[in-house]
Amino acid sequence: MNMEDHQQPRFNHEEWMGRFFQFIETVKLFSIEFAQALKNLFQKGLLEAWKDFRSIASKLSPVDFFFAGTMLSIGAFGTMIVLSGIGLLSYQSFLWLQSGVWTEYPMLTVFNFIFENTPLHQWIINPESWVGMQKLFLWFLETIPVSLALMVPGISLAITAMSIFIAAMLFRFYQLKKMQ
Repeated sequence: MNMEDHQQPRFNHEEWMGRFFQFIETVKLFSIEFAQALKNLFQKGLLEAWKDFRSIASKLSPVDFFFAGTMLSIGAFGTMIVLSGIGLLSYQSFLWLQSGVWTEYPMLTVFNFIFENTPLHQWIINPESWVGMQKLFLWFLETIPVSLALMVPGISLAITAMSIFIAAMLFRFYQLKKMQ
């Protein structure tokens, strides 16, 4: 058996690199053309949307603007709540990176701050009735972190307000568009 008969053909690196660079150039040209096509479609779409918006905006009532402002304000408030929760979590993470010890901020600290010297606070400290409810309430206050208690309702509030706003805008748009 001869070794020359079973030799594999040599891999041509130069040919492979040439094909690879040709492929890269094709992808580059395709990306440029695709971006230009998207830009043209986007510009035409924005122009059409702006024309529709201008024709319909004059037909909107003060109630529409009040509703839109209210929904946008609620959404912005929810976003601020989420950002404060993220800020608190970031602050806790920063402290942990410095010291290696996690600083907890349970809801109980906020509860004690807000309801200090009130009948509700006295009931949490020393319940005379509804002891099971007090234990459950105290467990929630001790285990739920403030950052989570801010982020979850904030996200829910922001998403709900924005969804209602978008749904109302679309409804009103098609309602006024149908009247034309």
